[in-house]
Amino acid sequence: MATYINNLFSQRKGLTTASEIFLKDSMSDFIQNAIINCFYSVFQPNILDDRTKIIERELWIHFLNKNINDFHSYSKVFEKIIESKELWYRKLDVVEFVCRWLSEQSNLYSDHLNDFEKNINWEFERLNYGYRIINHMVMEITSDEEIECIETALNESKDNVRMHIDSAINFYSDKQNPDYRNSIKESITAVEAVCRELTGEDDLNKALKNLNTKGVPIHDRFKEGIRSFYNFTNQPDTGIRHARMKDGYNPSKAEAYFMLVSCSAFVNYLRMISSKS
Repeated sequence: MATYINNLFSQRKGLTTASEIFLKDSMSDFIQNAIINCFYSVFQPNILDDRTKIIERELWIHFLNKNINDFHSYSKVFEKIIESKELWYRKLDVVEFVCRWLSEQSNLYSDHLNDFEKNINWEFERLNYGYRIINHMVMEITSDEEIECIETALNESKDNVRMHIDSAINFYSDKQNPDYRNSIKESITAVEAVCRELTGEDDLNKALKNLNTKGVPIHDRFKEGIRSFYNFTNQPDTGIRHARMKDGYNPSKAEAYFMLVSCSAFVNYLRMISSKS
């Protein structure tokens, strides 16, 4: 594993924002390269394969709207579009064009379609890109509101709370070795930190119990919700806040993301109601 690319200066200092990690509305060189690699792992370039020629010609005529007489076989049309100065959403258009065209070719390209979509989705997930191929269409999977929620918790919290949110993001977004268990742990610890900060108590349960007496009015159901999150991380079989059991629970990326958004929202909520009291 190339561990030297992880936990670099900007990550340790909390200078990497959620919008940079959960990328949307743009397309980095990493993602462009991943898309190109996915395409040419299915449609091999520079090989005398009529299927490659057909899809490249289809892109030339019906996506770029070029003159067919100017088309040259195996000229890497797909790669040139993705690497061009086209806007990011036009590059996603070409990905969707390929998927939809392949899906309409009866069973002739079923293996190509399945492999291409599977590879694209795997790369988009690996690179935390906020889109997926669903039903042969590019769909957004990460909302602006969720990203804004995380960034607000990161930017407007005090140092000890911000440190835990930042760590949760970095554990989640490590491209080489994501650590969802520790991401969840850091997310809930951020909530614990802000509750302790507001009450002066030394653990979450005491802090939740005394929020109201410290001028932070919070409904009992909200307290129960955050206790449930905390208890989930403390279960022996999850191994999230304690040593992991053999053959124990493996938190998913979806669970880590849910906890990151939910705990960030709770941090923001506590800060808002405490400022009004």
